[in-house]
Amino acid sequence: MVGRQQDQTEKFTGYHSLDLTNKIYQVKALRLISTLNLHPAPSILELGSADDSFLQLVCRQTNGRGRGLDITQGDDLEKPFRIKSGSIDLVLALEIIEHLFDTDHFLSEIYRVLKPGGYLILSTPNLASLTNRFRLLVGAYPQYLEYSRAGAGHIHLYTPRVLLAQLSAAKLKIVRLTSPNFLCPFITKPWFPQLFRDFCIYLGDLLPTLGSHLIVVASKQSVNPACSRGKKK
Repeated sequence: MVGRQQDQTEKFTGYHSLDLTNKIYQVKALRLISTLNLHPAPSILELGSADDSFLQLVCRQTNGRGRGLDITQGDDLEKPFRIKSGSIDLVLALEIIEHLFDTDHFLSEIYRVLKPGGYLILSTPNLASLTNRFRLLVGAYPQYLEYSRAGAGHIHLYTPRVLLAQLSAAKLKIVRLTSPNFLCPFITKPWFPQLFRDFCIYLGDLLPTLGSHLIVVASKQSVNPACSRGKKK
C-alpha cells in the first residue's frame, strides 16, 4: 500500500489539472455546474485537485471559494477529510474514485462534508462503454482498466448501474447521469470542428451508458424539520 501511494505521489507531482482540450469531462463538468442552483459564493471542494488549476477556474466562474485535497499535497482520500462537516456546497471528484481502494469511505466522507442541498459532480471511466463491449467481444482488454502499477493507478472501474447503486447507498440522491463523449476518437484533435465537438458532447447526454466515461450529479438531500421531529403523540 505504501509503495503504491509513493508511485501515485511521484506520478502526479507537477501534474497540471486544467486541460479543456483533452479532458472533455472537465468541459462537461463546467456546463453541468452552470445549471446547478448553487448559493452565491459557494464553498467548493475538489478531490484529487493536483495543482488546483481546474478548481481555480471553477471558483472564478462561480464566484466561489475553493479548497483542494490531493495525494501530492499529503492528503489521503481514504482517510477522513480535513474538512468540517456540512460546510461544502459543491464537491468535485473527477477521475479519482477509480484510483481508491475504499470507495465506500470516500463517498461517506463526501456525504459528511456536503451541506444539505449540496452537490457532488463525479466522473469515472465507464467499464460498460460501447468500445469496451466490442473489445471484450473480440477478447481484447477493456480500455482504462489496469493490471499493473505501471499505469495510471486505476483500481476499480464502474458500470453505470453499479455506480448509481453505490452513490444511492451512500445516501446521495442521483440528479443526473451523463457522459462527456460518445464514440468520437478525434474530439481532442485541434483540427476537429467545434460544431462536431459539441455534437459529440451532446451525444453523451443521449447515450450516457455507452460513453467512454460516466459523469454523475448527485445531491445531499435537505432534511425537512417537520419530518425529523416525528409525529406528535
